[in-house]
Amino acid sequence: MHIVKSLFCLLPLAGCATVMEGSGQSVSVSTNPAGALCNVDRVGTHLGTVSSTPGSLHIDKSKNDISVSCTKDGFQPASISQSPKFVGTTFGNVLIGGLIGVVVDAASGANFEYPAEVRLDLAPISPPAAPVAEVPITPTTVSLPASSEAPSMGSKRTRM
Repeated sequence: MHIVKSLFCLLPLAGCATVMEGSGQSVSVSTNPAGALCNVDRVGTHLGTVSSTPGSLHIDKSKNDISVSCTKDGFQPASISQSPKFVGTTFGNVLIGGLIGVVVDAASGANFEYPAEVRLDLAPISPPAAPVAEVPITPTTVSLPASSEAPSMGSKRTRM
């Protein structure tokens, strides 16, 4: 009977990481420069948007990577993929909760954690090269000084 009571008291501890760490977390997103619009996705599912960086959003934990994509006028779009890290709290399940706790943590994603902050640098869009201005070519005329000795340009016939 004491064993049953002891196990009953330990049952709430099954899923140790779920209890201790929770199944969700806040992720902060910042960019250089600030003021970017960032979307957070995981395995084709949109998790949320930070409308102007810096900002944060609360996401459910998972074993799958998250992708953060940011845009800002005048800058090239940037994106980064972040992998979750395995949380050691799950090992407490082996001692206390047994297999049930491991299954609960795995199902809730609580045995993984994303980086608390995701930071992206946005590169400015290079302005288009300025067109080279074409310089108009203006024909010029050369005037020769008038001289009585200058040969006439008229038509002369030469006799042979």
